[in-house]
Amino acid sequence: MRTAVKAAPEPAQRGSSIRALAMESGAAQPEVADLYDHEFAELEATATVRDFLAVLASRRVRATLRLKRPARGLPETGT
Repeated sequence: MRTAVKAAPEPAQRGSSIRALAMESGAAQPEVADLYDHEFAELEATATVRDFLAVLASRRVRATLRLKRPARGLPETGT
C-alpha cells in the first residue's frame, strides 16, 4: 500500500489563485485565503489523485463566494 503524500499548493500558485478569486468576486483577500485553505485541506484529506487539488479548491471557493454575493440586477420589490 502506498503512503499518501501531502500536496500543499505551490505558494505562487496559491497566491495567484487567491488574488484572482478575490478580484473576480470583490471579496477581501484574507477571506478568500481562509476559504481556499479550508477547501484545499478538505479535498486533500480524502484525495487519491492530487494533481488537480488547486483547481478543485478554486472551483469550490468560487461557488461559495457566488452564494455569498448579493444578487445583481434584480429589481427591488416594493408596494
